[in-house]
Amino acid sequence: MTEEDEEAAEVLWTELAKERAHLDAECTADEVEQEAAWCQEAMGNVLDATAKKIRICARSNRWWKADIKK
Repeated sequence: MTEEDEEAAEVLWTELAKERAHLDAECTADEVEQEAAWCQEAMGNVLDATAKKIRICARSNRWWKADIKK
């Protein structure tokens, strides 16, 4: 990601997180699980919106090679 993409992602994340209530010491395990699920979904949405889109084709460079497999 470029620096501009990072800034755009940070702005988008700030806007999304502003709407959420912060957890405190008296929160329940269910609230923590819900917040974790929301964080994962929101971060995926932010990355989808700001990251470079790529296409996989027959000539795409394979990154999983024998060295990594070992």
